[in-house]
Amino acid sequence: MSGEPDGVAVVTELNRRFSAGDGAGAMRLFHPEIRIEQPASLPHGGWYTGHAGVAAMGAAFARYWERTILAPRIFGDGGAVVQLTTQTWTAKESGRAATVDVVELFRVSAGQVVEIRVFQQDTHLLLGTLAETVVVPSV
Repeated sequence: MSGEPDGVAVVTELNRRFSAGDGAGAMRLFHPEIRIEQPASLPHGGWYTGHAGVAAMGAAFARYWERTILAPRIFGDGGAVVQLTTQTWTAKESGRAATVDVVELFRVSAGQVVEIRVFQQDTHLLLGTLAETVVVPSV
């Protein structure tokens, strides 16, 4: 055993901090060069890098939706972690909502999250909550 924190423990703590409203504490669990991928078909889709990228991704998401996330189910082995959540996204402009499962693949190293790849079950359903057609920039 390397003495390195287990990835499941890191992702569990990340969720705890976000749920407690401790965004700054959650950010400390992200490697400075973290990479996050969202589906390119969503308005906030694409790759985001670093803490500034995480903030930009959050701001892009918040332009369109609010969401609630049910308790995550977290599985993993070492630095490879899978998180499954059920999320309800409510479009700010239209008020329409959709609930989908979301799978996130985490890569954890030295006690920090270095990569997250996000897979929403039905991006078409989520886009259907928006009031108008959103032009998604090419990634």
